[in-house]
Amino acid sequence: MKRKPKFYIFDMDHTLIDADCDVTWKHYGVAAGIAPADALERADEFYRQYQAGTLDSEAFMQFQFREFIGESQAAMEKHALAHFEQFIRPRCYPAARLLVASLLKSGASVAILTSTNTTLARPVADFFGIREVMGTTLELADGRYTGRIVGAYTVGAAKIAPAEDFARRCGGTLADLAYYGDSVNDVNLLERVGFPVAANPDDTLRQTAVERNWPVVDFGSL
Repeated sequence: MKRKPKFYIFDMDHTLIDADCDVTWKHYGVAAGIAPADALERADEFYRQYQAGTLDSEAFMQFQFREFIGESQAAMEKHALAHFEQFIRPRCYPAARLLVASLLKSGASVAILTSTNTTLARPVADFFGIREVMGTTLELADGRYTGRIVGAYTVGAAKIAPAEDFARRCGGTLADLAYYGDSVNDVNLLERVGFPVAANPDDTLRQTAVERNWPVVDFGSL
């Protein structure tokens, strides 16, 4: 009998949704008057770095979390929900949502693992019905965001540890895990799990998937 995954982890941006929340967040911020107009140009440049696997993480985090500094958790959760409704809900892949719903109905453990901060990721997870969200955690002090993070910035190889922890909490290992990722930044984890899936892959990941005989799924064409 063919072995099947016991647990499932999905990347979020360009995997479950046809967008990058770190970029759309800045579009929202400019429209809402909480980010300067030049934020859009800088966001695009950081996104190009991310796609190429050359992101300057420290510079990016200082830029990306600027709107959070000094704000309360409740205030930013409202902004995160508004961002989701305006920019993300229309870009959620219906085929991805159907797959997640089917997995959850079967009783499978499902999680999102993203480099996006968990405040922005939470409304996306709620829309898909996913309870477990692992991502970059923003620091709070006296109930206000500091602009710093707690723990690792979960990009590239930094996704391996939280994936291992999720599998362990579910009673297994990475060998039991299916991971869906879309870019070169996901290769570190894809090559470690028992069931790698290239989802809506960029050109580099698509080539890697072909070379390594990984399954490829394009949610946008389903």
